[in-house]
Amino acid sequence: MKIFIDTSFFVEYFLGNEEAKNIYNTIRSKELYTSINVVEETTYILMKLIVSDLSNVDKHYEIIKKLKKDERVYETCLNKARVFYFSLIEEGVKILMPASWDITLEIMEKYKLLPNDALIAATCKHHGIKKIATFDEDFKKVEFLEVIKG
Repeated sequence: MKIFIDTSFFVEYFLGNEEAKNIYNTIRSKELYTSINVVEETTYILMKLIVSDLSNVDKHYEIIKKLKKDERVYETCLNKARVFYFSLIEEGVKILMPASWDITLEIMEKYKLLPNDALIAATCKHHGIKKIATFDEDFKKVEFLEVIKG
């Protein structure tokens, strides 16, 4: 069984969400997939959370400024990004390239999704993936995807 893992799931898992941990323990023996855009988005969110924790900065542009100016903070974030990426590899999560933009636009129109969510749904459709691990309610609107519940 193929299961796609979304950004919201990764973030909740890394924040220690018990439901995410339970779901992961249930699905970890399946064929797990994500996409490069999910890896990028998750990395970015995790970096923002780390900067916020290390420096008590919480506004978007202040976080970006801190990342650019504080090499120690950036290195800490980069190391966490590496840990995230290599944990995907170690766990056997396959990283897919996103689907084409024309399919994404069709899905945006049909399901009224934001671009990145539509790109994820299009990637699932393109690769024949019918289940998704996510905490994003918008994916419940997508008739060809089943949201995995805890």
